[in-house]
Amino acid sequence: MRLKHCNWRRCDKLVKADVDFCPTHEKLSLERKKAYISTKTKRESTTKGKQLANAHMAHYNATTRDPEANAFYHSTSWQHMRDYIYSRDLATCQVCGQALDDRKIVDHIHPLKASPSEKLDKDNLWTLCYRCHNIKTQLEQLIKASQNGDNKLAHISREWWAKVIKEKLK
Repeated sequence: MRLKHCNWRRCDKLVKADVDFCPTHEKLSLERKKAYISTKTKRESTTKGKQLANAHMAHYNATTRDPEANAFYHSTSWQHMRDYIYSRDLATCQVCGQALDDRKIVDHIHPLKASPSEKLDKDNLWTLCYRCHNIKTQLEQLIKASQNGDNKLAHISREWWAKVIKEKLK
């Protein structure tokens, strides 16, 4: 039987490999998760919360995102394609199967900068949940930083991404 340490910070108790927390911290983690979900829901449902989210995206678009990519993501052709892909995938994450109800995250399998000719290709787009999209983005950044990274990113298959992201979810 494989063992690991409890995921609670500074807890030295050993638990089974498929369990996250020791019995002492299991209840605390559930309470913390419930509190986070309730504040997140409250934050997203208030006018002030929506304004803050919009301000954050506007700041990101103005300071961090490439102007060319920003123009593309605000184009009518992208918005129509994004809506089509979201409908085609039945608002479901194509990696973990989670139903999406809040925001449309349609991702390029081959990133926009690595393969600009495929920016509106239906076969290069899929719907992802926040968690899977964040994992994929982090992996893309690691690959891009490696030697010949853009070329590698332009040739990674959908199946490979799905396999690697599922492994990271475990």
